[in-house]
Amino acid sequence: MPPVLPPMRLIISLALIFTLSPLAIDMYLPTIPVIAGELAVPVQNVAITVSLYILGLSFGQFFGGPISDYLGRRPVLFFGLAVFALASLCIAFTDSINMLWAARFMQALGGGFASVVVPAIIRDHTEGQATAKLFSQIMLITIIAPAVAPSIGTFLYSVSGWRMVFFVLAGYAVLVSIMVAAFIKGESKPSASDSAPARESLVARYRFVLSNATAMRYLASQGLAFGVMITFLANAALVYIDQFGATETQFSMLFAANVVTLAVANRVNNKLLNTVPAARIVSKALILQCCATFGLILISGFSPSLWVVVPLIMLSIGSLGGVMGNSQACALQFFPNHSGIASALLGSAQYLIGGVISAASTLFLSDKMWPMTITMFAAALLALLIVPKTSKSCVAI
Repeated sequence: MPPVLPPMRLIISLALIFTLSPLAIDMYLPTIPVIAGELAVPVQNVAITVSLYILGLSFGQFFGGPISDYLGRRPVLFFGLAVFALASLCIAFTDSINMLWAARFMQALGGGFASVVVPAIIRDHTEGQATAKLFSQIMLITIIAPAVAPSIGTFLYSVSGWRMVFFVLAGYAVLVSIMVAAFIKGESKPSASDSAPARESLVARYRFVLSNATAMRYLASQGLAFGVMITFLANAALVYIDQFGATETQFSMLFAANVVTLAVANRVNNKLLNTVPAARIVSKALILQCCATFGLILISGFSPSLWVVVPLIMLSIGSLGGVMGNSQACALQFFPNHSGIASALLGSAQYLIGGVISAASTLFLSDKMWPMTITMFAAALLALLIVPKTSKSCVAI
């Protein structure tokens, strides 16, 4: 019998919360040189706000998850959305780089508080295959954001300048808050009668989650697989534009091809979840990612055609459609009363691992694809070696 999912309005609301950070990360990218010029600072001083956002997002998720276990999901969610909106307005009115840095970090902190609640809400409302299937549904909606965000940012800049990007982000957070108030009813905080004591210390809760070796293997493999995609994003312009000479228009189309592949993989995963355990799909998807990245290494020593490189990258990224939601569902199944803490660790670890891996690929200067392809393959191989190998490791699914 197919798993029963919550109403579509709840799914859309959760997806819009998840979309908050992809929009915040990607929408302003085309305007970074303009912001640097207006603030009279080097471009690198503004570009570093991308890293600041990822750092703040990780902190927000790390602390927001356990707080939601104590106070409930809705208070933490509304707090995160409010901080995100206010910080976005501060950025829109800023006239100094120091204020930009501080507000950007706070914006990410709010985004982390808001987004970490989503997996916990999903785990609170679903069980087993339904959890993985709901993650898959939400991922399909959020996949669109990274693809369209730079174009939206460019349009807003052309209409009313770079500050309009952050006014729109603030308005988006307010709109999401209204939808949350309307469609996410009730409270999903674990009760005091659950097996996790209501006043259990934060350290004890983290120790409990970290002590589950199987869940931590899912956490590590998810972060490593996610690092494959972030490594590509960090090197995409260098490879496609500098090495292969693609135009900006062609680059946008090639980038969109990865999004389409990820969306198709997501739909295939959603169908498979009706009959195949989520843990088994994770393993098979990681094998595909490993094979695709190994293929990239094999051709890196030659002068490959762009049309050979593109399909392999599409497979490397598309395989995440069978990894991300499923590995998260498998890990969360072990923590029915600690889902906030587990969500915090999954979210913060994913961004930290992905950020470190992608940064490593940029430390080596080369006019070839070696730094990108070696890093992608190493991350994919480690993810495959670490992930639990059988569906029995995720007993509740």
